[in-house]
Amino acid sequence: MNRYLIPATVAASLLLGVINTSQAAGSAAISSIEQYTWHKRLLVVFADDVSSAALAKQRASVQDASDGYTQRDLQVIEVIGNDVQGASDSADALRRRYGVKPGAFRAVLVGKDGGVKLESREPIASRELFTTIDGMPMRKQEAAGNAPKS
Repeated sequence: MNRYLIPATVAASLLLGVINTSQAAGSAAISSIEQYTWHKRLLVVFADDVSSAALAKQRASVQDASDGYTQRDLQVIEVIGNDVQGASDSADALRRRYGVKPGAFRAVLVGKDGGVKLESREPIASRELFTTIDGMPMRKQEAAGNAPKS
């Protein structure tokens, strides 16, 4: 197990660098999920542990399309076991909120309004996320330069 822990930790650190680029400049504190409402879309990813193949696939998809995440105000929150990266909420609170059982992989797209827009038991390809987001009325306003004031 230790032979996977160091590479997984390094990969997680690199991914957090990508994830953090999509946060608003100057936001030093990690926010609760509630504080992202009307400011960010969220991809909340649940996995049992860092060695999850589904988690690795989801992370690779995020890393390969990081510019698209930034353009769409899409923040990634990871819930891995009992650890949460990207939000101050507890893992149990996030599992309850989104109805995810411990040990299950789940990817949940949350709109700026706080509502669940897409949910999958498999990793969600960035193309599918972007197509879903780009079809949202708020995103259409943003793309047209008429973004609602947050």
